[in-house]
Amino acid sequence: MNVLTARIEALERSVCSSDADIHTANLAEQVALIERQLSKTLADHTSLARALEKYEALKDIIEGDGDMELARRALGITAKAELILLNDDALKILSDLHTIRDLQPRISQPEYATAADLLPQVGELEKQHAQQASAFRQIVADISSVVDKYHADTEAMSE
Repeated sequence: MNVLTARIEALERSVCSSDADIHTANLAEQVALIERQLSKTLADHTSLARALEKYEALKDIIEGDGDMELARRALGITAKAELILLNDDALKILSDLHTIRDLQPRISQPEYATAADLLPQVGELEKQHAQQASAFRQIVADISSVVDKYHADTEAMSE
């Protein structure tokens, strides 16, 4: 209750220009008296009344969530739609990252750890494979020509 009383006294000091005794027994009466004196002060000083009217018009923005609230209110429909679409894209990317994270243990197998060490040997094996594939194609071509020659000779002998 002391905090409330201290706040009322601070409000009284800021609103009341006279040192008149405005203390009453009832809290509601004190608030009503302060409101009457505030109304009188605002009537006497129209610039304060205009400032309070402007404050009331901007109250939600001033007392809102700060810059984010102001930015949200200031954005147009097109910008809000773009932000929503960007958010959908971000959710898709996060979903893909979650899938990758689920597959990470399978990729991090100990067998794959030695793959980096064996990478230089792969180049040599690829060269050997290319040479062997070329030799295989040549041998297949030679065997095919021998078989064709055999069939041709066999056919000639049977005639």
